[in-house]
Amino acid sequence: MTPALIYAAALTCGVLAALALEIYLTGAGFDPANLWENFLSSGTRDLRTAGPWWGIVALAFVVGGITAAALSRLPPPWHRYRLLRWVAAGVILLLLEDITHSGVAPEAVAAGVNVAVRLTALCVAALMALLGAYVAVRR
Repeated sequence: MTPALIYAAALTCGVLAALALEIYLTGAGFDPANLWENFLSSGTRDLRTAGPWWGIVALAFVVGGITAAALSRLPPPWHRYRLLRWVAAGVILLLLEDITHSGVAPEAVAAGVNVAVRLTALCVAALMALLGAYVAVRR
């Protein structure tokens, strides 16, 4: 497999995992936009504010690295792993279905702030997924 294709797949998987975690955290009451607004307005900075951001970044890094490591080390005809791929796809589908059914609280921040924070999280997740892929391919 070409390195560009490995990095593209790792970037995609890392960003999708980070977006899924962001959706889950929003449903659980840890909306990144609300937390970021609280971070800028108050004098105290606690783990409740930084934890979801670190979780999103770490998940993108790990998933991007695992994807790149698997694609760079395993030979391309993956016929032996057909059952494993179907099981993994089913688990991912069930997890995504569960994420979409979580209740979402009404937004307390402006739409522009919400979009800016979510785009920032997306860009940071993309950078960390690429960094994880780079570290995994280099080893």
